[in-house]
Amino acid sequence: MDDHHIEQAWQFYRNLGSPKFICAPMVDQSELAFRMLTRKYGTTLAYTPMLHSRIMTESKTYKEEFFTTCPEDRPLFAQLCGHDPQILIKAALMIQDQCDAIDINLGCPQGIARKGLYGAYLLEKRELVLTIVKELKSNINIPVTCKIRIFKDTKRTLDFTKEIQQAGCSILTVHGRTKEQNKDFVGQCDWNIIAQIKQLLQIPVFANGGIYTWSDVERCLQETKVDAVMSSEALLENPALFSGQIKDLNELAIEYMQLAKQYNARLAEIKAHLFKLLYTGLQIHTDLRSKLASAKTFDEHLDIVIQLHNLRAHVNKQDKFGWYKRYQNFKQPQPKDQEIQKIDNIIQQQDLLIQNNDQE
Repeated sequence: MDDHHIEQAWQFYRNLGSPKFICAPMVDQSELAFRMLTRKYGTTLAYTPMLHSRIMTESKTYKEEFFTTCPEDRPLFAQLCGHDPQILIKAALMIQDQCDAIDINLGCPQGIARKGLYGAYLLEKRELVLTIVKELKSNINIPVTCKIRIFKDTKRTLDFTKEIQQAGCSILTVHGRTKEQNKDFVGQCDWNIIAQIKQLLQIPVFANGGIYTWSDVERCLQETKVDAVMSSEALLENPALFSGQIKDLNELAIEYMQLAKQYNARLAEIKAHLFKLLYTGLQIHTDLRSKLASAKTFDEHLDIVIQLHNLRAHVNKQDKFGWYKRYQNFKQPQPKDQEIQKIDNIIQQQDLLIQNNDQE
């Protein structure tokens, strides 16, 4: 292994401030306004939403619409998906001056990733993955990082992560689930394999998966010995997760709306965040849930947030949590009524947008 690359990887991580608490890349959900909210409450590194490399290089408006940042939005990793090394390089060159690293999506388990040959499905193409890492490292002027899921076979996982390191990856994020552990089959996250990867590799390693509370964050750091913990869904419900404090979700929703206005968040992003932040209240005040589903302007969304804040002012902060528990699949999934299904369809709007554009 190139000792110089290892030294550079650690120097890069230290120059970022050795961040320990990471906001994950999430389609349509880790946008600038939300990143800035999580940074206010303890997040020390954030990722952009997954950006589609081919669409970015072909569309005149995609980058402007989906890659937004500001000087305070650092450190920032931009995550790209795709399987063509030259297109990935072209997309990376378009944004490398506005972020600190380019992350390759090797973890998305959705069906659209299989169709487009990216995410966790790209892991089946070992040589192609290694070529992508090598080519990106050689052709852009910021580090290359990777986010992966594990294989069912432990040895295959360990061997593959070592090869990714050798190809030039500077930081590896490991989601401790296979691509098959998705939706109704999520199951427990395997922190043991993450610990083995951390012990094996010489570059910084981040853990992803199995986080719900601050105590989970602390336990993950202790059990895996990783350099940082990344959260996605737990942060979506509780953007203040990494503060180690229990915040009022209705108040966080108001803060999010202020940032959404400041940073011109898209209505699809706003709506999806509010359904998660306000989940428990919307189950009680179903009239507001219906209004939120059909709201078409920023002011309509804000009015619903304020109404629910006033209606729920007396409710204990802990009792306002519930969305993430609903999506934890350690029990049998519950049937969805038509209203909930409608909401879920709205939340998945960005996935559908990518699917409609993905002709690969």
